[in-house]
Amino acid sequence: MLSFKAGLLNEMHLLVYRRKTVVFFALSTLIPILLALSLHSLQPYLGLIGVSRSFPIDMLGLYTMVWIPLFIFLTAADLFPHEISARTLKLSLLRPSTRFGVFAAKSAALAIAIAALLFVLGTVTVICSLFLGAGGSFQIMDMIKTYLASFLSMTALAALFVFVAQFFGSASGALAFSVGLYAAAKLAPFFLRSAAAFSPASYTDWHLLWISSSVSAGKLVTATLFLISSSILFFSLGYFMFNRKEV
Repeated sequence: MLSFKAGLLNEMHLLVYRRKTVVFFALSTLIPILLALSLHSLQPYLGLIGVSRSFPIDMLGLYTMVWIPLFIFLTAADLFPHEISARTLKLSLLRPSTRFGVFAAKSAALAIAIAALLFVLGTVTVICSLFLGAGGSFQIMDMIKTYLASFLSMTALAALFVFVAQFFGSASGALAFSVGLYAAAKLAPFFLRSAAAFSPASYTDWHLLWISSSVSAGKLVTATLFLISSSILFFSLGYFMFNRKEV
């Protein structure tokens, strides 16, 4: 357990000091501001409330559809294929840590980074909504439910693409393939409707189910169990591939 904690702290430090991570989080503070200002400036022409009380929930769909998956692809490629090609992964394995401990620490660091990214995006979006919105009370519980649900779906997506990253020896190859695979997974339900039920990529907007009064509790439980099962499955498959790698 102590070796896992040490490995996790090490991976978190590496993520914090990576330029890509810093740039991504910096842009994550700017994107909600730019979107809010754009909608606010267009409000007189659209005749709508550009930035409303539901702005944090409305923008969450964009974050989970594009922005956070892109962060997952970049970070998974850096954590695994990049370290293998740069021969820095050997340093982690030289310490008294098992391969499982190293893999689990990297995966946990990615999950924590996703939670932090959601927190930053949500906080800045709420601030923008308060300053530029129509006023009124915030639906705090709805926001908490949707952001927690999004964390679960993004974690399942991260487990999938960590598994995908194990097939590559370079970060650029892993990143390009991940983007292509994600795009294909998002398009697949348009051609094969049943594909949506078995793809974690189809659950990027499932947070909306948690604030819909027409969705049964049974459907929420089923979807939750599917995402948890997907996380466990792809984590296990990812570790199996990682354990067989020559580093």
